[in-house]
Amino acid sequence: MSLQSAPRRADGDDEYVEVAVDDVAEEVVDHGELDHATRRLLLKLLNGPYLRAEEHSRLWAALERNEAIVRARLADLYLDLVVNRDAGVAFVRNLALEDAPRVVRSQPLQLIETVVVLYLRRVLLAHQNAESRVFVGTDEIEDHVRGFLRHETTDKKGQEEKITRAISKMTRNSILLKAEAGDRWEISPVLALVFGADEVAAVTADLERLAKE
Repeated sequence: MSLQSAPRRADGDDEYVEVAVDDVAEEVVDHGELDHATRRLLLKLLNGPYLRAEEHSRLWAALERNEAIVRARLADLYLDLVVNRDAGVAFVRNLALEDAPRVVRSQPLQLIETVVVLYLRRVLLAHQNAESRVFVGTDEIEDHVRGFLRHETTDKKGQEEKITRAISKMTRNSILLKAEAGDRWEISPVLALVFGADEVAAVTADLERLAKE
């Protein structure tokens, strides 16, 4: 136990009082070189799932100021920064270098989740040029998935639960953003960026084959 002095202002005069503390705290040395906004921006990008200009205006401003520095810091961690200013989103992905460790873990999608993702992406791309924001209803998602699973009628309750869990997963990962109206969702524009056209085509072909079996 020790005593240390701490500053306190009272009645316009400066004075020092003795404050008891259990232990003397070790001096904290901040080795950071970046401003707070840029450091918080790095944390947001690392925590994911992505940065939205509309929601994180201060962090987006930091990105605009220090994009080159942010890219370099992320690259040191084997991460690539993806920025789409038209969509107002930014996120990180693994740097495609040979022998580089995979820093960002992917989340495997179940069958119904894959169907939902592809449906949402298709709706997004179909309306993206005409509308700045694209919305979809819970009932539309459910109808599409039921149509895909129309041959699997033995466990309807189980199907409903899987659809609900798939929608919940999309909301947890900010693919679906809650809209003001009831059971409506905004489809995040990031969904158009995270999957390549070749990957989508391959998965779609697999799903269509499964639907016919």
